Order: sequence, then structure tokens, then C-alpha cells
Amino acid sequence: MKNVISVFVDDSSYGKAALEHAKILAQIFNTEINTVFLEDNTDLRAVFSSAEEGNTLCFVMPVAPSTKKSFFNVKKAKKWIRKSRVPVVTVGNKKPDGNDYQQIILPLDINCQEKELALWATYFPDHFKKHCPHIPKSNVLIHILYNQYKDELLRKKVQNNIDFVERMFNNLEVPYQIHPFSKIDNIYTFGLNFAQKTGNSILLYLMPEHYSLIDIIFGPTENKILGNKEQIPILCLNPRDDTFVICQ
Repeated sequence: MKNVISVFVDDSSYGKAALEHAKILAQIFNTEINTVFLEDNTDLRAVFSSAEEGNTLCFVMPVAPSTKKSFFNVKKAKKWIRKSRVPVVTVGNKKPDGNDYQQIILPLDINCQEKELALWATYFPDHFKKHCPHIPKSNVLIHILYNQYKDELLRKKVQNNIDFVERMFNNLEVPYQIHPFSKIDNIYTFGLNFAQKTGNSILLYLMPEHYSLIDIIFGPTENKILGNKEQIPILCLNPRDDTFVICQ
């Protein structure tokens, strides 16, 4: 386990909220906090490069509607998230309270690399189980969402991911619930809506490698996810070529 969470902060309400989120995440992952103060001359390239080579577990990044409100807007955040080899948790300017991060939304689709998202999901209930025994078990849960495709090949790919994740969760004894749905246009935007209804949530998101025709016409899905108006924290993970073991 790497032992530092790096959080980007500035004097805005977004930067201040990011620091509060980082404090909670540091408790969940049992890490220290490294604070990166954002200024016009901040060398982000060096920050992300050192994270890959060092002991940074993840970043916490505040994302505002425009750079007038904070250092990162969606476009600027997306540029650097795509460069990151470690996960990035994006947040708005809503400060967390004691109930945050208890509902973990894990969408699963056909990409085998989504299994890595499941590994990250396990840390949250494990923390609350060990350190917050007063919280009812039903309040801390991983929600597995998936689309019931009609196409047999797609259905088998999704089921392979579900079978793998179920075995892992059962072995680790983490609480989860499976939610099958049908006619889902995009599993992640659906997951975002699910997170809004659930409350106290974090959405786990595998960044897309390529844009679809729908993304080109209506705008990239990641813009809606990263800049969500509900200010739901998003754990962003880039697909990696060196995760072949977990994809087997």
C-alpha cells in the first residue's frame, strides 16, 4: 500500500472542500496527506510524474464549473486525469460529513479492466467495519450495477466480470448487492443517477480510452461525470496495459 494521498488545494471553496475530502480518504486508506497548493506556476507535469514514481496512492482534485471559481474546470481536470497512472478522486465544493463514502457505486460493463475498480471498492466498507462499528451494516454497501444485454457475447463479458467480483467480495467478506438493469444507455451515467438517489456515495469510474459516436455528437460522457451538479465524488481510474493478470 502506498502511503500518501496528494490533494490539490487553493483558496476557493472547491480547494477547501477537497482538503476535507482528503482527510476522510486518508482515514479510509490509512495514509498521510500531501498538500499541493495550486498557483499559476504550479508544475503539474512534475507533480503527476513524481506520483507515478513515488508513494502516492491517489489524488484528490477539486473540479469547478469554470477556472474563475477554482484552478480546475472539467476540461483542465480531464487533461491531467488522463495522464495519471494513479487514481484521481474528483470533488466539488460540497464539504463531506460523517456519512460520506458509505455507499460505493460500482458499475460493471464489458471491459475486463473494470475489475480493478472492484479492488478499490473494497477499502471503503473494510474501513467502516473496522473503525466505525456503530454504523449499521446496511448503511455501508457496495452496489454492483450492470446492464442485461440481449446480445449473448456482451452478456457473457459482463457476467465474467460479475463472477470475478463476487468471488473476490465473498473472499474478503465485504458487503455488496447486485442490481441488474436493462436498456441502459451508459452504465456510468446510470450509476451517477443511482448514486444521487442512494446518497453518501462515491462512484467508481473507468475513464474511456476512445470516444463513441454518441460522445462526439452529444459531448463526452466523462464531462457529465466529472462535472456532475450533484457533486458526487468520482474515483477515476485509467485503463492500464499492465493489468493483464486481473483481466484473466
